[in-house]
Amino acid sequence: MKFVLLIFNVQSNTNIGQLIRTANAFGAEEICVIGRKKFSTYGNQKTASTTKFRHFFQIDEAFEYYGQAGYDFVGVEITEQAKSINKMRFERDTLFIMGNEGDGIHENILKRCHYCVYIPQYGTGASINVNTACGIIFNVYTKDREECNAIQGFKFKRPTH
Repeated sequence: MKFVLLIFNVQSNTNIGQLIRTANAFGAEEICVIGRKKFSTYGNQKTASTTKFRHFFQIDEAFEYYGQAGYDFVGVEITEQAKSINKMRFERDTLFIMGNEGDGIHENILKRCHYCVYIPQYGTGASINVNTACGIIFNVYTKDREECNAIQGFKFKRPTH
């Protein structure tokens, strides 16, 4: 199974760079960026150069492209209809949509998702950082994969492919 990270309306350059690093670490097929073609990759720790990017000016273009490719559209958003990520078993290629740090994902985009997932929280905060959420979601999505990069010392050995 493959997954794609769709970044829509994320404002912080640091968050964008960290999202790139996290998506790369979990083996995202690619990262789809909507809107601005130029964006900062600050904080990506050199993973932007080995990550595949796809760009669309409008989100409708992304929905058409990935819909034709057979991806499930999954919003990562706190809604009353969302499913707990802890109870999910993914079975198809999935496009994960991460929204704006403050406003989340627009209602008109949520309506186009096959479903939404949320991360259960137990503290006093209303939500968690977009990159932290991304890491949790991707960890659950990839948890059944058996292969991963080899460990070398206190880091993962970089693959040569």
